[in-house]
Amino acid sequence: MGAGARAKTLITDSDITQKKLAKRFGVTEAMLSNYLSEKNEMPIRVVSQLAEYFHVTADYLLGLTDDPGPGIQLSEGEQALVEGYRSLTREQRELIFQNIRLMREQNRR
Repeated sequence: MGAGARAKTLITDSDITQKKLAKRFGVTEAMLSNYLSEKNEMPIRVVSQLAEYFHVTADYLLGLTDDPGPGIQLSEGEQALVEGYRSLTREQRELIFQNIRLMREQNRR
């Protein structure tokens, strides 16, 4: 399923019309219709606008994944933790998991 077909499904499942969406994206209704029917290739700008509007990833619209949701957004601190974790040995990683389990138990009390 291409970007047009996936976008068409999202539009059909929502309360917005193609006319309103075309106006919002700065394209004609005919152009949007051609993108959705895949008569014309959808420009990346429109893919990006659709993804943002419907809260899905461009990868989902383009058929690169079947998961419509965006990935988990990590803060800089969380990214640093992940990078640090990846540099640890298997034994060190297991110690981290043990500590997390212990802290969760303490938080439940």
